[in-house]
Order: sequence, then C-alpha cells, then structure tokens
Amino acid sequence: MKIENNEISFNVKTSVYSQAIIMKTCYVFIDRVYVYLDKPSKDEILVVLKGKDILSKKDLEKIKGEFSNELLNTILREDLVKQNKKVIEYIVGGAISAALEKKEPINNDNEVMDVEKEIEALKKELEKIDGGDYESDSLNIKKII
Repeated sequence: MKIENNEISFNVKTSVYSQAIIMKTCYVFIDRVYVYLDKPSKDEILVVLKGKDILSKKDLEKIKGEFSNELLNTILREDLVKQNKKVIEYIVGGAISAALEKKEPINNDNEVMDVEKEIEALKKELEKIDGGDYESDSLNIKKII
C-alpha cells in the first residue's frame, strides 16, 4: 500500500478475487474517486484510487477499507445469484410469460352480437333504475354550455 499525491494504491490478488469482481467493485467507487488499474504481475491487479477532491491520509485509508469491504460484498452477491439462478429464471420467465399472454380477439360475429345484446340489456337496466334513459341527467350533474 502506498499513499501519496492524493491517491492510495494497493494490490489485489486475482487468486482471491476475479478480475470481474474487481471491476464491479471499482464501478461502485467511480463517483467518489478516480480509479486506475494496472496488472503488474500475473496474480495481482494494482488498484489506484485518486481523490476527486483533496483527501487526507485517513480519508484515503478509509476508502481503501471500504473498497476491501465492497470486494467481499460483490463476491457474496455473485455467489447468491449463482445459488438462486434457477429461482430467478423461473420468476423472470413466469413474469415474461404472463406479460406476453394475450386474450384472443373477438372474431366471431355471434360473440359480437352477444356482447352488443349484453350492452343493450345493461342500458335498459340503468333506465329502470334511473327512471329515464341512461344518458339522462337525473342528478343534474351535466352543465349547460
């Protein structure tokens, strides 16, 4: 670990954390610091976190600690996704399937006539309840313009 010029640099072992995990972790920090990566050896990735604002040594050490915690967080989230992959696939598949299901449109003339008859029956029922036709304004709700 090295701290100088408003930046902290440290190596992360690729035998512990994959390159993908390291990259996902870096993404979490790009709003707070500039992130630079290098690969000095086959088994390590050099991570350099440079403050966008002036940061104290203590602040830089805190960011490194948060980075280490986020590495663990990211790897655990990845493991959870792998463990629950089938459940996630079933849920997403069911949601997509339900969204794509469509009711068949009414194509049959008899069905159209049945629907129209039902609408007329409902209109007549409303007329009986209201005492006039269904378009009348027995409650004086309509305004004359």
